[in-house]
Amino acid sequence: MRRGKYRVFAIILVSLIIIAMVGSGFALFFSGSGIQVPNQNSATNSVNTAADYQAKKARLADLAARAKKDPNNVALQKDLGDEYYDAGSEAETAAPSEAAENYKQAVAAYQNVLKVNKDPNVMVDMATSAFKSGQYDLAEKTYQEALSIKPDFVNGLVNYGIFLAYAKNDLSGAIVQWQKAEKAAPAGTVKDQIAAMISQAQNQLKGSNASSSGISNPNPALNKGTSSPAPTGK
Repeated sequence: MRRGKYRVFAIILVSLIIIAMVGSGFALFFSGSGIQVPNQNSATNSVNTAADYQAKKARLADLAARAKKDPNNVALQKDLGDEYYDAGSEAETAAPSEAAENYKQAVAAYQNVLKVNKDPNVMVDMATSAFKSGQYDLAEKTYQEALSIKPDFVNGLVNYGIFLAYAKNDLSGAIVQWQKAEKAAPAGTVKDQIAAMISQAQNQLKGSNASSSGISNPNPALNKGTSSPAPTGK
């Protein structure tokens, strides 16, 4: 995980909560319509994304070769994990069929780091990579281990909550994690955004409960539940 940046898995949750990392803060976008927030990239930007991804693959090949020759270089292994994570994120748009493999490679590199240094930041990055590559058991185990070391780790709490909501269909459990994150977050934009996530999720639960009780839900979007991963996220 690069300095000053945290990786957060982006999914469509409830009425489409999309989480992304920008710099050192969260950027959250909400839509109550039940329709995915449209991608604002133009065709030109799409071409640029594909070109950037191909360039990243070339850099990755060189980095992977160096890491293979120096497997005990923890800093190099961490850089490799970060690069594979970023490649997976870019591949979700530029080459979707390659995204999961990039995330799997990120997991492998991060595991090499964790053999030497049980850093909660790296653990959460690895758990998120495992999440995005479909390795749910590994993801959950690693999120829990990271939070046992650093219980107030806001990024870990947010990511673990997203995992519970999407992979486990446990929205109540997700809310518990986000409430912990809200309490631990400093006053400001991040705290407000987490509070908004909690509110969205609580509304979803209320809507689901009303629907199951035979009460009409005034917002049909809230009946859709958790959807599949959004095409972008970091």
